[in-house]
Amino acid sequence: MNSAPVMLVGGLLRIAQGFIAAAPTLLVGLLIAAILRYYLGRDGTRRLFGGDSLRSLPQSWLVGMLLPVCSIGVLPILIQMRRSGVKPGAMSAFALSAPLFNPLSLLYGLTLSRPLVIILFALGSLIIVTALGCLWDSLDRRRQQTADFDREESDSELIGSRRLAATVVHMARDASGIPLALTLLALSGLALLAAILPFGAMQHSVERDDPMAPLTMLLVAVPVYATPMLAMSQLGMMFQHANSPGAAFTLLILGTGMNFATPFWFGKHYRWKPSALWLAGLVLIVVGISYGINKPLVPPGVQPAGHTHAFDIYANPLSSFPQNVWAACEEVISKQADLAGWISMAVLAGFVTLGVILRALAIDESRLAVAKPETAEVNGPRGFDVIVPRTVLGATLLAGLVALSVVACYAYYPPPEECLEEIALARAECLSAANSGNKDHALFWLPVWEEWSRRLEVGTFLRCGELRRYQSMQGFLIRKKLELLEHELEHDPYEPEEVKAVIQGIFATNSRWVASFRDPS
Repeated sequence: MNSAPVMLVGGLLRIAQGFIAAAPTLLVGLLIAAILRYYLGRDGTRRLFGGDSLRSLPQSWLVGMLLPVCSIGVLPILIQMRRSGVKPGAMSAFALSAPLFNPLSLLYGLTLSRPLVIILFALGSLIIVTALGCLWDSLDRRRQQTADFDREESDSELIGSRRLAATVVHMARDASGIPLALTLLALSGLALLAAILPFGAMQHSVERDDPMAPLTMLLVAVPVYATPMLAMSQLGMMFQHANSPGAAFTLLILGTGMNFATPFWFGKHYRWKPSALWLAGLVLIVVGISYGINKPLVPPGVQPAGHTHAFDIYANPLSSFPQNVWAACEEVISKQADLAGWISMAVLAGFVTLGVILRALAIDESRLAVAKPETAEVNGPRGFDVIVPRTVLGATLLAGLVALSVVACYAYYPPPEECLEEIALARAECLSAANSGNKDHALFWLPVWEEWSRRLEVGTFLRCGELRRYQSMQGFLIRKKLELLEHELEHDPYEPEEVKAVIQGIFATNSRWVASFRDPS
């Protein structure tokens, strides 16, 4: 059992890691919520999510699949959807589907295991959100009332610099308001797990032949906060180690699709009884499907490894209380933080600071957002102000969302030549450090190497239309060798000769792997 100082410091570190991971998608969620409020308006938002029609549930699922948000980034969007009067069932469908898959994570997932598995998981999520949406709409027939401010905005078609300024002010006030409090509540689950689970406690859990594996994962997945990309990488490690497919599905739906803040927010605004029934229905459906697919989706020909590092991020990051606390904290944070994370944190901190100042001065966006199209029609729009019909604006934003998703996919998964350059850098850093006995440096660069190997495969598929079986097999082999190197580096006592022997094997496999992507034949 962890000591109290280890529990406290480990929990705070997990919250910090979660905040860095959530910052990019939280910014996206704040931006989308502001666009819904000041550009689409109440009626446009309701139409986007299907209104009162039968297609509202699958349409909300599809919109959620297009948005690059996590279970935290979806929270400000839910707040605006409620203001616009979107049905609770459609909101629950969106809340669960948006964090599960997006174009980036879906493409990444297709390289991690059999594509059929990821497709089945996506269809399974559609079945779940549709069933739960129907359940909630049958439990709660009340029409949600929206604020007068939203009705006023929905009638205005004048957009320009004033509305853009209102969007920025709205994002800043939201960043320092309820969404920030809900974010801290969501991340508290990571602190709870770090306090309960000692370092490395999950390395031998959820094995393929363990009948309790889906239930074990259920207890972990409910308080977990995980980004879509992290969940996909964990799914890949689970299939690579022949862990329980049912546990993988439980982790994806519950660990990625929700957090502590999701049921709390629904309960607060839509009564606690329907929320409790919705959560119970979600758990029962997920567990039922998990046991149904547990045996059929076992990867053929893969022997259980008996251990996995996929869930180390949910246990306490500290094995004991370090002598140098700050150095240990810096090391743990550096494993999570990247350039995108730090930039997002800086931008988010700027919005929070601006929001605090605006709240202290009692300044909101109501005056900025007031638009008078009838005045513009008489005197003509001023400056950048123009009158744009809501239908045109909605169609443009939707097309822009699709285009942005395509561009993001090509940007995140660069051409093979660029990926190979990054791999060469990571390989040199990792293997030189391993040869010299610098375990920490080697272990830092090893997952970077593996990450770029995945992006290489997706980038090749996007540009060539296929990933040849030989390329896929060589990628699988190089990642198995990297896993073996990781085990040797973590072995206690450290054995330099064994490490060098593994490195020699990596060189031969790496040559064939790199050649398969350089040779067009």
